[in-house]
Amino acid sequence: MDDKTLVVTPEMTVLDVVSQHRETEKILKSLEEETGSCVCCQGLFLSVGEAAERFGFDLERVLSDLNSIISDEKE
Repeated sequence: MDDKTLVVTPEMTVLDVVSQHRETEKILKSLEEETGSCVCCQGLFLSVGEAAERFGFDLERVLSDLNSIISDEKE
């Protein structure tokens, strides 16, 4: 997936991602086990990039997962 097809970018807030694409919530919730924190609860107003830094998840992997689930829902 190249940058032109990205729906979710590192600059978007977690709130924007979840409110625009409800199906992404399960991916963000699944990070709780990995990070020990609820990204949706504690990082709602952070950008996805800032959340990755704060909670220590792999930004590229999560962006790929988020964008994949969105493109799957569109098909």
